[in-house]
This record gives sequence, structure tokens and C-alpha cells, in this order.
Amino acid sequence: MTQTLRTDQPSGQSMDESNLPLVSLRGESPIRVIKTDGDDPYRNITDKLHALLSRKRNYYGCGEDPLSNALGVEEDGIEPWRYQLARIGEKRRRLQGQLSKEDIIETLYDIAGHAAVAIATLSRDSQPRQR
Repeated sequence: MTQTLRTDQPSGQSMDESNLPLVSLRGESPIRVIKTDGDDPYRNITDKLHALLSRKRNYYGCGEDPLSNALGVEEDGIEPWRYQLARIGEKRRRLQGQLSKEDIIETLYDIAGHAAVAIATLSRDSQPRQR
């Protein structure tokens, strides 16, 4: 059974649900995510997170492969997702200090970014690699 996750939709607008992607996690029933033109705080956050990760990818010179820097720790015998988990721990410990609201938000974005990289490296490991 497919469920539909709805966010605020401007009145008077219809949406064609058949063209929207299905998303599922851990064997749950797929959810069709509906994009809206409304003020969606989750979309705003994920857009900012994507911009942050793209900026860092360019900073680290990843070139064609956005995960090349994250996967580099394999040369040292470290699983990339575990390295990202260690980085999340560093950021969590930072949150125990006296921080401004802006510093807290920035640190939470860093944590979300490391989590996204960990997910991406694990997902990549489960897919056949093209050489």
C-alpha cells in the first residue's frame, strides 16, 4: 500500500501524484512525497544542507566523485561511515559548551551533513561499483 505524505498545499492548486517519487525506509510501505509551494521548513533545511555539502565538496576538491574525500579514510583502514560517526561525536560534544543560537544551528547542520555522508557511503557500499 502506498501512502502519501502531504505538506501544506496552496488552496486551489491540484497536484498530479502519479509523477511524484516513492520513498521508503527499511521495508515500510512506500510514501509518495508531495512537493508544495508553501513554506516547508524541512525543505528549507535540506536545501541549505545540500548547499553546505556542495560547498564542502568543492572545498575538498572532490571533482567528479562527491564521496572521494569521505572514502579516503579507507586507505587508513577506517570504514567511512564510522569515521563520519566519530565526527558526529565531536560535534555533539561541541553542543555541550556555551554556544550562541547561531553556533548551535551551524553545529546541527554539521551533524546532519556527517550523517548524510555516512548514509551515502553505506548506500554506495551496497551498490555495485562501476570502474
